[in-house]
Amino acid sequence: MNQILNNVETAQHQALLFLLKFLKQKNYHFTAITPLSHQRILDRNKNIKDKDITLRDIFGWNLAFSQTDLDRTLFTILKENQLIHFQEGYWFTNIRVASLEDQLFIHSSFPTIQQDAVFFGPDTYRFVYHLKQYLSHKPQPFKRGLELCCGTSAAAITMAKHYPEFNEMIVADLNPKALSYSQINAKFAGLNNIYPIYSNLFANIEGQFDLIFANPPYLIDADQRQYRHGGNVLDGNELSFNILKEGLTRINPQGCLFLYTGVAIRSKGNPFLEELKKLLTPSSNIKWSYEEIDSDVFGEELEQPAYQHIERIALALVKVEVMG
Repeated sequence: MNQILNNVETAQHQALLFLLKFLKQKNYHFTAITPLSHQRILDRNKNIKDKDITLRDIFGWNLAFSQTDLDRTLFTILKENQLIHFQEGYWFTNIRVASLEDQLFIHSSFPTIQQDAVFFGPDTYRFVYHLKQYLSHKPQPFKRGLELCCGTSAAAITMAKHYPEFNEMIVADLNPKALSYSQINAKFAGLNNIYPIYSNLFANIEGQFDLIFANPPYLIDADQRQYRHGGNVLDGNELSFNILKEGLTRINPQGCLFLYTGVAIRSKGNPFLEELKKLLTPSSNIKWSYEEIDSDVFGEELEQPAYQHIERIALALVKVEVMG
């Protein structure tokens, strides 16, 4: 697999691993929330004076801090590796750290407005939870897994920790920064069976898999940020549909594909689900299901021009199993 990234540890990688180890030793925990809620917390803190700045404030909430708020060695390492910046009399970190179960994950600073931002938030927690629930009922061990649109690879890392039967876990993304963070997060987790690959879905990926899973971008994003924009077809579900369509040919017998996605619902129905029925129903060797797990998320998107014909955005799980 010549597309697998070289396992080269740059000085910045080493600095980020040092940060993760430092935070772990300090029993750091932070739950990443939605951007709107995050902004509300930042606005609230603008009115608080003489606040004692904590590690959660710096690496979770992305608040301004002074040099004396950080351990001297940590500050020096972050500064030398351009992981913090000085602005209007204060320092800010260029990355954030979120926790999921007992693991820590590097992801992008707030606000995530850059084209190559690597997002970690409520969808990450829900995706991992439902994937774990799904796999807990699967008796057969999976040997080869693939996470598409991996981002931080939080799902792949969590699955590899919980299911050591995996010999190989491929994590793929179009965003080089996501693959870099994935490599760091996997190394910090102590895993050596996770392999980042730069790939547009399956383009650079070889072979078959026992498990394919994805939480792809599913919104129509005017700025077409990689972690948000799911394509203009099917009201943002172009990527989700293509993962299912191409993934059908990549699943081993008795293997499965697990998709977590948002679905834009029109007043006259659900075009994404209708296309799924056309794609999946004719196949006699597969079993599949579609389940809404939340009927209304990202309501603020309905104010955007691209969503004027949409009534709601739902969260859905699509599960596809190939019969042996």
